[in-house]
Order: sequence, then C-alpha cells, then structure tokens
Amino acid sequence: MSYRMTNLNTNQFITADVVFSFQKAVANKDNLDQGFGSTTFWNFVSADMHMDLSKQYDDTYIDESFDFMADCEVEDRASEINMLEFV
Repeated sequence: MSYRMTNLNTNQFITADVVFSFQKAVANKDNLDQGFGSTTFWNFVSADMHMDLSKQYDDTYIDESFDFMADCEVEDRASEINMLEFV
C-alpha cells in the first residue's frame, strides 16, 4: 500500500517518504512481535521513523505525521475486523 496523505486535523501534507517509513515500520516483524497496538509497538514504530527521517525533517513534523497515521492505521484495522465479523 503506497499513497500520499493529508493530515485532516492540520491540513498538512504528509510526504510519500514519511508514509513509506511509517508503513515499513508498521510491517516490521520485530515491531509486530511486540504486539500490534501495544505501547511498545508504537514506540518502536515512532523510533524507526525518527531514525529514517530525522536528517530530512524536524521532530515535530515526524511526530505529527506519526500520530495521524497511527490513528488511521488503528481505525483501518478496526474496520477490517468489524467487516470480518459479518462474513
């Protein structure tokens, strides 16, 4: 899954490389081993993004992008689970 996003809370554009970094970190087996949605999982995802992106972007932009995409990811997964209940 690859796409561009706009943070609907701030109307700030989230660049494709930031989206890719988030997606890569969410799919990382080491992160998933912590349990999707756990505090440790999200801390690892955030840390991975900062390691990938800190030379190009400031911490505030990375953190705001992470927060928005994490909320979207949780919402997407919740809707997928709800859809499976009706199948």
